[in-house]
Amino acid sequence: MGQYQITKPLNNNVIICMHQKREVVLIGKGIGFNKKPGMVVDDETMIEKVYALEQKKQQEHYKALIEQADDSVIQAIIEVINMITSTDLEIDDNRLIVALTDHIIFAYKRLKQNQYINNPFAIETRHLYPEAYKIAASVIYKLNSVLSLQFPEDEVGFIALHIASNMEKLTMSEMTKINDLISKCIQIVEHDLHQPIDTTSVQYQRFIRHIQFLIRRLSIGETIKSQIEFEKMLKAHYPLCYNVAVKIMKMMQKQLGVTVYEAEVIYLTLHISHLTQQ
Repeated sequence: MGQYQITKPLNNNVIICMHQKREVVLIGKGIGFNKKPGMVVDDETMIEKVYALEQKKQQEHYKALIEQADDSVIQAIIEVINMITSTDLEIDDNRLIVALTDHIIFAYKRLKQNQYINNPFAIETRHLYPEAYKIAASVIYKLNSVLSLQFPEDEVGFIALHIASNMEKLTMSEMTKINDLISKCIQIVEHDLHQPIDTTSVQYQRFIRHIQFLIRRLSIGETIKSQIEFEKMLKAHYPLCYNVAVKIMKMMQKQLGVTVYEAEVIYLTLHISHLTQQ
């Protein structure tokens, strides 16, 4: 099986190790207590989960995330990820751990600062992915209980989207269409913003996920509710990103033969602004 040699203890419950010439993340309650680089994990019964983050960018991002949160928050995240992966859903653990850790840490920070983000896709998500939504509701209930706080109902939809995106299966024709449109979107963003997009970044993954669900909504004629004040704020703060979003939507309107509404442009503007901050 081979030894797990510690390269970096992230906190009491998470350590980075070398195992069979590759870097892995080990998770277990108390597994990192009093551990130092160079040590070997002597009690492998403490290992609850092993994650192999193949991309260096993923590894570094996960390490940075862990260092931003208290042990209690990280332990709560570990517990809810275990809840999700122990279900019958086909989940890619290695993708989920980074995406969900990132989302929950920043959702927790926003909640502590009394900042709230409306989820315009909550109803759609509940109907499209009822099983993922049900599990997400359990996740939020668990987080609220363990961390003694109250995440807003909209967070259930956000968590459900992460779960659904992870397990989503598409036909080859759907995948080809989505990939082609995403490629066109990226070309427009890079050309108009005069900067390359880091395709290994979390922001890029979120952008792709948004485009995937956007294409689905446009294809079946679903719309999202407009938020006037939110639209005014984004237009004022990100005029260039807004113009890029308009250009992308015109392209999609032509490619898909559908009508695109202003609310979609606004939420795409938000994701493009995130790409500029990667």
